[in-house]
Amino acid sequence: MELRVDGILVKVPDGTTILDACDRAGRYVPRLCFHPGIGCASELGVSCGVCVVEIEDAGRRGDLRTALACSAPAERGMSVTTYGPDLHTERLRRLAAILEQHPHICLSCPQRDGCSREECTFGHLVEARCCTEFGRCELGKLVAYVDPALELKRWPMVVWRDFHTEGRIRREPGLCVGCGRCVVVCNSSPVAGAALQLEDIVRRAVTRDGVPMPESRCRAVPTKPTLRASGCTFCGQCVMVCPTGAITAPGEGGARWLEGWRKQTRLPPPVLPPDSWRSLTEDELAAIPPVSGVYQLADAAGQVLRISGVSDLARGVALSLTDPACRTATRFRFERAELFTMRESELLARYAQAHGQLPPGNDLGDDLFGDGLFDDDLE
Repeated sequence: MELRVDGILVKVPDGTTILDACDRAGRYVPRLCFHPGIGCASELGVSCGVCVVEIEDAGRRGDLRTALACSAPAERGMSVTTYGPDLHTERLRRLAAILEQHPHICLSCPQRDGCSREECTFGHLVEARCCTEFGRCELGKLVAYVDPALELKRWPMVVWRDFHTEGRIRREPGLCVGCGRCVVVCNSSPVAGAALQLEDIVRRAVTRDGVPMPESRCRAVPTKPTLRASGCTFCGQCVMVCPTGAITAPGEGGARWLEGWRKQTRLPPPVLPPDSWRSLTEDELAAIPPVSGVYQLADAAGQVLRISGVSDLARGVALSLTDPACRTATRFRFERAELFTMRESELLARYAQAHGQLPPGNDLGDDLFGDGLFDDDLE
């Protein structure tokens, strides 16, 4: 059957979900409780809700409704919209509920790329920092995609950081957001041992050293006190599907062990958010918020032309496009940052380390740490 996704005509088999149809059309929809090869955890009664889309059914022109793409069936003649202001607002609302259960302050730190992961410049407790999967975890990538302008308030969310290790598997229950993926694969894979279940947790505030630590609403736990006692076969698939770092296989030995099981089970990798670069169109430029942050410009070949921190992103990008050094720019990306000069310095240092020089548009002598190229014009 045929339907349209963001105006793109796509053919799908009967029984296809809207999420599958969107993937076939090349239109990414955020997802957390869904993983290719195992399906969605909605059968367990949980849903992340970030895959919400708008639907116009065949024959009902102008009559829009919302649905969760991971579980709603695609229907002949329907029209699906994957992005818009209302959808963005709803995804932010649902993302906020997820971040309430998980440490996330590191995701917006201006020194996040150069952090040693040992000491925190801003003094945040270990229990509030992101885990060792920082920079690789799927949840972090999803947060950056859904909320690039940091519209959601970020705060040092503190959780229990106790962990348990059995074999190659390390479990840190405090990092679990209850997406249900590990439970689905553990109960559906023929080589797994049905060792995990979702445990409901009463949402209550507890304290450690006087710091409030709200517990998750649900989390994945073994059916018995330990994985071995629960019948775990240590196939590693729970590690492969976990998006948060709650279940990992640490170290080089863990990586080799996991790769061996990945080849044996042939479990596909997760569908990650696309590149954050945006085209320099009127609509995309109009969506840039007039807040402090850092933007990057690049040409069609992917060459970064400028990295600049400014007190007004919208105006900063607009002014930079008038500069001859950026005349070949076709794409841009931005991130909100109150400490934009610090973030600019870090991105420039990382670029220089990788390329041996600064971007062409940043060849400004020694003034690398100022408030952007056009800051005098922005005051």
